Amino acid sequence: MVINCAEIAVRELFPEVLKSYQQRIGPVCTCQRCLDDVIALTLNYLPPHYVASEKGTIITGVDYQQIGGRTEIFTQICHAIRVVSENPRH
Repeated sequence: MVINCAEIAVRELFPEVLKSYQQRIGPVCTCQRCLDDVIALTLNYLPPHYVASEKGTIITGVDYQQIGGRTEIFTQICHAIRVVSENPRH
C-alpha cells in the first residue's frame, strides 16, 4: 500500500493547529467542507512524501516530528486556514 506521509502528518497536527489558530486569531468555520478544504490546500502547499513500506512510514514520521518538519506543517496549515476563511465555499 502506498501512503503519503505528509497527509498523515497534516491530519495528526491539524486539530492542534486549528485550536491554536482559533485562540490567537479568532473563530473560523468548522463545517466539514471548510475543514476538508484546509487539509487539501495544506497538502497542495507541501511536497508529497510517498512510502510503500512500514519502515518508510516510521522513518518519514520521525522526520515530520522533528522541529523543522512540524513547523513547516504548522505554518502551511495556518496559511490554508486563512485562505479558506477568506474564501469559504459553503
